[in-house]
Amino acid sequence: MQHLKTMNIWLCWRYETTKGRRTKVPYGADGKKIGTDGKYKSRWVTYEKALEAVKKHSFDGVGLVIPPGYGGIDEDHRESADALAVEIRERVSTYEERSPSGTGQHLLFQCDLAKIPQKDGKLDSRYYAKNPHNHLEIYFGGLTNRFFTFTGDVISDKRVADCTDAVLWFLDTHMQRAKFKKQKTHKSSGYDPIAAARKAKNGDKFIALYDHGDISGYSSSSEADLALCNTLALYTGGNEAEIDRLFRQSKLYREKWEREDYREATIQKAVLGCDGRFHPAARPMPPYIFYDPKTESVGVSRPLLAKYIRENLRYLFVRDSARGGVLRYVYEDGGVYALYSDDMLRGVIKGYITSFDETILRMGDVGEVFQQLTTDLVFVDSTALNADEGMINFHNGILQLDTLQLIPHSPDYLSTVQIPCQWKGEAQPTPVFDRFMQDLTCGRKDIEKLLLQFIGVCLSNVKGWRLKKALFLVGKGDTGKSQLKSLTERLLGKGNYVGIDLKELEARFGTGNIYMKRLAGSADMSFASIDEVKVFKKATGGDSLFAEFKGQNGFEFVYDGLLWFCMNRLPKFGGDNGEWVYNRIMVVECNNVIPPQKQDKQLLDKLYVEREGIVYKAVMALREVIANGYAFDEPDA
Repeated sequence: MQHLKTMNIWLCWRYETTKGRRTKVPYGADGKKIGTDGKYKSRWVTYEKALEAVKKHSFDGVGLVIPPGYGGIDEDHRESADALAVEIRERVSTYEERSPSGTGQHLLFQCDLAKIPQKDGKLDSRYYAKNPHNHLEIYFGGLTNRFFTFTGDVISDKRVADCTDAVLWFLDTHMQRAKFKKQKTHKSSGYDPIAAARKAKNGDKFIALYDHGDISGYSSSSEADLALCNTLALYTGGNEAEIDRLFRQSKLYREKWEREDYREATIQKAVLGCDGRFHPAARPMPPYIFYDPKTESVGVSRPLLAKYIRENLRYLFVRDSARGGVLRYVYEDGGVYALYSDDMLRGVIKGYITSFDETILRMGDVGEVFQQLTTDLVFVDSTALNADEGMINFHNGILQLDTLQLIPHSPDYLSTVQIPCQWKGEAQPTPVFDRFMQDLTCGRKDIEKLLLQFIGVCLSNVKGWRLKKALFLVGKGDTGKSQLKSLTERLLGKGNYVGIDLKELEARFGTGNIYMKRLAGSADMSFASIDEVKVFKKATGGDSLFAEFKGQNGFEFVYDGLLWFCMNRLPKFGGDNGEWVYNRIMVVECNNVIPPQKQDKQLLDKLYVEREGIVYKAVMALREVIANGYAFDEPDA
């Protein structure tokens, strides 16, 4: 993506209602409307400038005018875990992100344009660019004139790869018009498209055309033919063969209809004009949608939708012993279980309904299905999450630490932490990180090794109490101590770490703050006297900790994460402060103060860019810790 982001192909867009339809209207970075054909090329900008314009003019998003040699696939109103979406993803292996609506996916790819079927500088008419039958779209730079929305909400952060062969498969399998002409008519029980069209609010217009051949309201016979085909497309689900059959039974049928070019052009225009919005009863229905011929309406079967979700959505309900409630995790396509609030889970349920038809959404159906799922009383113990200490979850797969083999993601791995990069399997250049570590450690390679080992353990599922160590970075400000800790937190992701100093940890309600956190500690702990270090001892030793939240019952748990504190001076310990305390602490002195004129305010972002190389080093250091029998290589310093 980085190469595309530097090209002057980017614009902004805003939702606007045009002719009663909500559309995405393109704008330039100057805030004025533009188009996507060549005459507007001078007003397209880079990705960064488009982002700045979004903030300045309050646009709804950015997009790119697809350049020659590139293309995009849009899977509209389709869950990322849908079987068809998974099949396309496996074939077209490239960069993928969620659509602006959150209910579809976009894939960007490279391709050899010379191999793409085309005619007169456009995609060959044998193929749909926008298939109304399956909500799939495909666009090619140089053949199709449109912009492609871009969200940056990554599903698969792969490079934009050359997928020419896979794209040809996609065209032949999912976009070939001939296949959809031959499709069988889907008939819901009791559904008659002609009867439905006659009973509609504008049924009198249909009756005039279909039953009486009255074209008095149209400027020509061809215009009347298209109007009738528009209605037939709506009520047949865009089935081209069925439109042809029914038109022949109408009073508009005449000899001209036998001209293949005229007939096909009229039908195709009618189907495309529906933009995928067909009468619900004319579309293939998922098992939880039903058609009632008495009321001529479509509805949702609550028990069947609940059953469908149980069978098709991978999710976990985890007993939260801390709060006496339930944590809900949903397996996302990127290969990780994400924590969902109740409203987020209701949103998932809602999506199953609206992906079929937004007009039949009733929040009562959503609420009832939510109740059915949440009262199943099937729970997973919290200790089952991230329990496999021999694996690390990356964007592109599960890394097995013993063999360094990358295996495919699977919902069978109950992983809630995914490192935000790909595992490359080999060292990557990290010039910024290398200079940073040189300054932080004053060139001490043994200390750098220790810090990498500690980061590696943080990023893994290895239980921190196996090592019985906490890390203290001690020294003056502006040495880079907190930057390294912040980088590690960023790699872990929000919800997996907590900021807390030692005094807070030992307080009555402090222990609960580290519950289910992979990393805990403070990036700037003030000098303090710690009266007791009981919690510190138990947290680093794998002992059972008692915790409580205000107004709730207490509970016990074992802390599996690590403790990392940054400070100007070491604290003073009271209570049971024998030798064991100091044996649990690894003190790294950081005394190389970076002068203001040499400080880089964007250092953390620059380090994060090198994350694939940094993580590789940390994983290699982690393997040394495991080989040592879960012991760090502590330098004499």
